[in-house]
Amino acid sequence: MDKDKTFLNGMFGLTQTGKAPDALRRILGDENTDKLTRLVAEERAANPPRVAVIGKAGVGKTTTINNLFSAEFKVSHALRGTSEAQLKEFALRGGGALHILDMPGLGEGIEEDRIFEGIYREHLPQADVVLYVLEATERLLGEDQRIFNDVILPILNDGRRRRLVIGLNKVDLIGPGSWDATLNFPDVEQEKSIDGRCRDIARKLARQVPGLRAGNIAHYSAERRYRLDDLLITLIKSAGKAAWKLPVDTADPFELAAPEVQEYVARRRAEGHGSGKA
Repeated sequence: MDKDKTFLNGMFGLTQTGKAPDALRRILGDENTDKLTRLVAEERAANPPRVAVIGKAGVGKTTTINNLFSAEFKVSHALRGTSEAQLKEFALRGGGALHILDMPGLGEGIEEDRIFEGIYREHLPQADVVLYVLEATERLLGEDQRIFNDVILPILNDGRRRRLVIGLNKVDLIGPGSWDATLNFPDVEQEKSIDGRCRDIARKLARQVPGLRAGNIAHYSAERRYRLDDLLITLIKSAGKAAWKLPVDTADPFELAAPEVQEYVARRRAEGHGSGKA
């Protein structure tokens, strides 16, 4: 059992850093380890993971991507047919790249929607996972439900619907309760408000959007870096065979906490108590 755990930890280290840990090398031997390392690098270079991100202006798509993957932006290309959709390439710390399909948000106008729906039909099937970002404070979800039912779900058929993840962003704006700036964490009252509001949204969406699973809905705050790990886990579970290529490297929420909290967390981590991410 310990050997199996060491092997899995070694494989995780290889996929995240591009280098095989010594423990994995002891298990596989130098020749097999070098071959595996080369195969991992070649696969990531030839077939980088592709995440499609959808959301209206102002929902926090860019902040979500930046803090969710901690990846370095490299280059952006306009997708065929419109300059409103882009393929953004990010360099990963462990080598290889991450491709983000930055899709335009629907609901801006009849003519725009007609153009954008064509872009969706062409490019969404190529995504390993689709992240639809909503504001958790949004009260009227009728337009988004129409987009799910009339546009996205017909495209993501034949088993592809499991790739759809709904991210409820900006939960730090939900009340009653307030954000604790010292800890960079909601106080008890606000956390209860956040959980209640997001459970209510998840129930409504899962009931009104056929094929959408409640487990594919995650709430978070990109700006506050709150619950990004939970969103990432949801994406990984939905990404199928490409899951291992997604970087597990979310931005640290404690970097936004008070200096004394940062010092405490740093000491705990130095003592071997884990990442301590919220």
